[in-house]
Amino acid sequence: MPAKHAAADSGLPDRTAGLESAAAAVTAAQQALNTARRHLTAAIWETRRAGEPVRRIAERTGLDVMTIRNILAVPPATATDR
Repeated sequence: MPAKHAAADSGLPDRTAGLESAAAAVTAAQQALNTARRHLTAAIWETRRAGEPVRRIAERTGLDVMTIRNILAVPPATATDR
């Protein structure tokens, strides 16, 4: 009998459910972070194209100027690139 079922049958807590739940939460958080980064990158590019200085974008985002310049150094992905 698998350990998961043995634990359930013996009255012991099923420890794998917590592990699986935590792993799923991490995966979901990573996906949300990647989406948020794409949105931030697109917003930075849009703001820069509108003429806002890099230093001001950095101030508004809380990022340093070098990070903004690095983001702008890589063209944004298009729908066909994803």
